[in-house]
Amino acid sequence: MTGLLEPLDDSQRLLVDLVWSRFSDAGQFPKYFYIEYFMRQHGYQAEVVLRSFPGPGPQLRHPGYRAVTWISSGVTPDPDGPVRITLAALHHLLHDPMASQISRALLAFMRQLTSAQKRILDSPFERPDLEVNLREFLKDSGQGEGSAEHIAQIAAAEWPGISFQESAGAGRLGYLTEATFFTTDAYLNAVTAALTPPDPPSVLSYTDPRALLRTLNFLDLTCELVLGKGLVPRPPMDRSSLLALPASTEAEFQAGVVVLSEILRELGVPGRSPSHALGRLGDYLMRRLPGIDRAAIDPAVRRLDQIRMVRNSFVHPKPDPALIQAHHDLGLAFPVRDFAVGWDSVRAHAADSLGRLQEEIQAARATVVPEVP
Repeated sequence: MTGLLEPLDDSQRLLVDLVWSRFSDAGQFPKYFYIEYFMRQHGYQAEVVLRSFPGPGPQLRHPGYRAVTWISSGVTPDPDGPVRITLAALHHLLHDPMASQISRALLAFMRQLTSAQKRILDSPFERPDLEVNLREFLKDSGQGEGSAEHIAQIAAAEWPGISFQESAGAGRLGYLTEATFFTTDAYLNAVTAALTPPDPPSVLSYTDPRALLRTLNFLDLTCELVLGKGLVPRPPMDRSSLLALPASTEAEFQAGVVVLSEILRELGVPGRSPSHALGRLGDYLMRRLPGIDRAAIDPAVRRLDQIRMVRNSFVHPKPDPALIQAHHDLGLAFPVRDFAVGWDSVRAHAADSLGRLQEEIQAARATVVPEVP
């Protein structure tokens, strides 16, 4: 899901540099016929390179949101249509002072468009005008000095964050419900998350309220017998009891996830780096049990770590591709709406992953090596 941030290959870099150099010099985007001929002279097919730029999907507009966009004539690029670049391309050009300046100005403009939505609260009976004039904003804010025309042309292609009318020189917020970003990384991650609908969540059923507690006990006992030390901390009764209780509200769901994530965070895994125990667990088990199946334990550890990520999102709720994926893999919608089903699915995934760890530790017990003091 992070394709918009991935490094460009040689052909993509050549095309982006070509469009940027012509645009930065002349203040307008080159036409496809020019791009096609130039790329052919360098041994590339322009259309193939254009379509190679990753874009989140399914695309809402042809050719969707990518680093480079074009106008189509039927199913092929229009020879007389402009080839434009977006913030996804500027992200790879931030070493260029003008590209960096335009990126900062566009992100600031999006923040202003987000703020403009507050006008709705002052007008409950008549739809207010939410548009912001780009040139006026640039003048008042001191952003993009001397680059207003360049900024306007890129704004016209930046539809996830900006719905821009070139003729009026004004825009409003685009597809995103808010765009309060200060870096292209954060913006492009949000675009990817918003435009990539997840597959149906992997919901697991959970019928025994004591299953998770029992699995934690089995894992701890196995570690005691095989490794010579328990792994699971002993939480206070008022905390552990939450793992056996259902959740019908957001507060109950969050309370259960917090308790579970704290238990996972406090696993007795030696070491300090990374700071959370789950990040050290796989390597620790490999050191103590060289015969353990790493391919089996890594997915289990990853699923447990995703519970930690969901818990952290209660404090830092900004959408992120990894967070969206964590919700999906745990059987959760993003954001969570059905807290009862969500909590049951989290518990089921946790019990399944902890059970897998217990089984693999037990299976590899013959290979155990003493712990180095």
